Amino acid sequence: MEPTMDEKLKACIELCEEGDPEMCAFLGKEFYYGINIPQDLDRALRYLTVAAESGDAISQFTLGFMYWSGRGTEPDIDKAYDLFLKAAEQDIPEAMYNVAKILLTKDYEKNKDEAMNWLRRSANAGYDTAYDMLSDLEDESD
Repeated sequence: MEPTMDEKLKACIELCEEGDPEMCAFLGKEFYYGINIPQDLDRALRYLTVAAESGDAISQFTLGFMYWSGRGTEPDIDKAYDLFLKAAEQDIPEAMYNVAKILLTKDYEKNKDEAMNWLRRSANAGYDTAYDMLSDLEDESD
């Protein structure tokens, strides 16, 4: 007999509770976005943290966004930056863009060159929003 969807979900949750990073990455995103299951930001935060700590780049990015936006947790720009940076170093274009935005917000003049480098990497990886921001910043420099 095929297990029901509830039985499958229960088995997946058990794996997460045991600390399985791959299952935590999968279920963390499911709970964050409310895909196929009711949204649960507390579980999303817990499971994405396990996956992010194991090095999962998409979990690092999603968890970074949670800390940046305060969605499901208290806002913490420093944690968000650290998580986005880890994801950016694993070639996640949106994370590169967010690293640049945070750098510019913290200290525009001091961080402009580093931020532009991240924007170039993000734009070269195909993230159009980074290209647009980079163009605007380069226009300001002229």
